[in-house]
Amino acid sequence: LLGALSFNGQRCTAIKIIFAHERIAGEFTGRLAEAVDGLKAGMPWEEGVAVTPLPEDGKCNYLSELVEDAVDKGAKLANRWGGDVEGTLFFPAVVSGVRQGMRVWEEEQFGPVVPVAAFSDVREPLSYISDSAYGQQVALFGTDPGKMAGLIDPLVNQVCRVNLNSQC
Repeated sequence: LLGALSFNGQRCTAIKIIFAHERIAGEFTGRLAEAVDGLKAGMPWEEGVAVTPLPEDGKCNYLSELVEDAVDKGAKLANRWGGDVEGTLFFPAVVSGVRQGMRVWEEEQFGPVVPVAAFSDVREPLSYISDSAYGQQVALFGTDPGKMAGLIDPLVNQVCRVNLNSQC
């Protein structure tokens, strides 16, 4: 949550896409969506606010286009308030079922859109990273040291930094 949405996701190291194994993707996305919907929106000087207005003209329109494109191509908006716009405030959207061919798969959104893609074979996210024009960092989360080590080796040649069980 923090890795994707701190500073409204408008930082170069914000998590721009999440890959979750298909075995846990549904539960993971549900819990993420619930946590996102629990975030307080408002002005940055207000107590407890986590989601604030965006500083760029047209940013809300751009983010709305990304979400609409994904939904039109079969993805689902996973959280209740996702993508709601009020002036320059865009409430974070958790988008599940993201796949190749969707703009949010191809474009770095630099905003509060959290795409979640399910995978069955670990080669799928590795291929995504290898083929991507982006990739300063990756955050790996897991508990099996052998599996984690098997991911670190190919990833160190694709990104500048590999974070283990911690946000970028």
